[in-house]
Amino acid sequence: MKVLILKPRLDLPFKKFGLEISNRNLPDIRKHWEKFVEVLHAHHVMKGDDVVIVHAPRWSHHHTLVEKYNPDRAYIPHVERHNFKGDERCMYYMQTVIPWLFTIDPVGWGGGASFVGQDYDALEDNGITFARFQRRTKEGGSKFEQPNDHTFQCGEDFVFCPLQIPHDETIKWHSKVKVEELAEKLCHWSETSGVPVVFKSHPVNPSSQEHIRKMVSGRAIWIDKANIHHVMKQAKAVYVVNSGTGMEAMTHEVPVVRFGDAEYNDAVIAGNINDLNATYKKVCQIDAEQMVEKYKKFYNWFVNRICYDVTNRATFMKLK
Repeated sequence: MKVLILKPRLDLPFKKFGLEISNRNLPDIRKHWEKFVEVLHAHHVMKGDDVVIVHAPRWSHHHTLVEKYNPDRAYIPHVERHNFKGDERCMYYMQTVIPWLFTIDPVGWGGGASFVGQDYDALEDNGITFARFQRRTKEGGSKFEQPNDHTFQCGEDFVFCPLQIPHDETIKWHSKVKVEELAEKLCHWSETSGVPVVFKSHPVNPSSQEHIRKMVSGRAIWIDKANIHHVMKQAKAVYVVNSGTGMEAMTHEVPVVRFGDAEYNDAVIAGNINDLNATYKKVCQIDAEQMVEKYKKFYNWFVNRICYDVTNRATFMKLK
């Protein structure tokens, strides 16, 4: 079999913003992309396949490359079928909120992947996988490095809303609810319900949320520097559009509400942006034991059945 792997330049942004300057000081989170391509390449070589790697800026990848190299299978990073416009030979790979785990899917990633909605309820591993990631949480593990600030206290039940970058592709492609809409309606609901809502800016691009900060007043609270795990474990619930933080929040065994589509759609509460009272009622009435059982089954299914672990080459044997 002839295999084409499109490999993104990691020293350049994945999106084209203008004149790009190479940055050789790669953050650790990007190094997993390098490892993914290395392990994927080794897997296909082991199978006796003929592998071609095209190493270029992510934004220069185009479906014409598939036509040019004419492989039996092509692996495409950080895009989906609808915007890459690839044919049935194309598989789309993406890093998850757990940096060393990637998904490979014929349709897309995150809430746009074909595996979303698959039945995982019957899968059980006695909570072993979930417990492993709970230990990671307790040790401070997160997709992005967290500040050592554990001073936040609210003193009453509150909803925690860690914000996403408003122009992020997972918002654009996988949600009808925008970050600004969620923030605005939560601020209004906080004022009328009396339940505090705590917003936290995204650590990668906080300036992109400055217009949202200006909405926050009254019972709503804005924080920047707090350790996200310290806040999540205190929250009555964690509300997200479709952030990977929702998956991290599960390990604190708190209710998670999502307003867009994510990998974990059926493991959490589906929020109604137009009826936040009903949404909060679901939070208050949730059966905690059943909730945690769902989280355990989801983690087992997602980590072991769906994801490819760059630290464990055996997981690539799932590739057909």
